Amino acid sequence: MIVDDDEYVHGALEAALRGLRVHLLTAHTAAEGEALALQYRPVLAIVDVGLPDRDGYQLTADMRRESSLAAMRILILTGQSPDEVAANRAGANGLLAKPFRLHHFLEVVREQLGNRDHEEVRLPAVLARGA
Repeated sequence: MIVDDDEYVHGALEAALRGLRVHLLTAHTAAEGEALALQYRPVLAIVDVGLPDRDGYQLTADMRRESSLAAMRILILTGQSPDEVAANRAGANGLLAKPFRLHHFLEVVREQLGNRDHEEVRLPAVLARGA
């Protein structure tokens, strides 16, 4: 699932993920994203920090409080300075700084899709801008 209010980001991430043969859900607001997550229980949510109705850290924390979403992996995207403390506090499984290179993004997504157990996972190293 992709939760981002930017149509360009939706298109770019959808195109990037197409090769992984996944079924994508998309939302433009935190409320839409949370509703889709509760309804469909996706394996992975990619959540932007800058959403119009709630920031991505808060959305992540809210979804983590839902027992039915406990196993869902959550990657937070940010175009701002990455805040690992806030991401960890919210319960994110990863934090990606925009812009990022496609191969790094896909590597992190594949890792998250392959790691579906609900053990506590600390954030991997933040991908540096343009790294």
